[in-house]
Amino acid sequence: MSASMCPKVICHIMSSVDGRLLPERWTLPFDGKDKGELLGVYAAIGRKLGADAWMFGKNTLTEGYFPRKFHAGDSASSELYEAYVAPRSSERLFVVADPDADILYESPTVRGDDIVAVLPEMVSEAYLEWLRRHGISYFPAGRDGGDLSLAMRTLAGVFGVKTLSLQGGGIIDGAFLRAGLIDELSLVVYPGIDGAASSPSIFEYMGEERLPACGQSLELVSVETEREGVVWLRYRFHKP
Repeated sequence: MSASMCPKVICHIMSSVDGRLLPERWTLPFDGKDKGELLGVYAAIGRKLGADAWMFGKNTLTEGYFPRKFHAGDSASSELYEAYVAPRSSERLFVVADPDADILYESPTVRGDDIVAVLPEMVSEAYLEWLRRHGISYFPAGRDGGDLSLAMRTLAGVFGVKTLSLQGGGIIDGAFLRAGLIDELSLVVYPGIDGAASSPSIFEYMGEERLPACGQSLELVSVETEREGVVWLRYRFHKP
């Protein structure tokens, strides 16, 4: 796989100073400001990255946007299906990894951006037809939907994506890390603490590899102090 065949992947994430991802658990700003103001800083930084697509893992999307599941019933499954490109209504795309192929979308967009679903090879015909009917693009990415290298090549070749902003959660970040697909880390540090060992962190690789980042190294590119005490760190990934 040539790097030129894939989009540039920027992992853009906001965490507490202890690397945890759940804003509702973070301590409050010292000056009484609302957390939302600081989260707004993260969003503003994200816009500076100039990505033409952004991505969530399934848990992050369903918890925040579409909690209901599609039930295919006795519908036949399709193994040999091609990428479907729905008519575009936005310049930027929103990508979601859905290995279970069952997210019940209530809209064809997330924050105004057209949805592209990354699915497994085996999907019910009823679900594919439902996605097409609701104007949602999709494509297969390996047997279990987890072939991220194939997914990135498809996003570049079929959908024309040049830069992808990967915005969590920790499980999808960890999968990209293990696959060696992250080119840059854009880490926005919120001036607060979670403190619990059980809270999810920036990278949560779920496989058997003990050192999912083995062989990769980080080069610090820039450090900026933003408003409200937020710090923005940018690192370039170097890979074997």
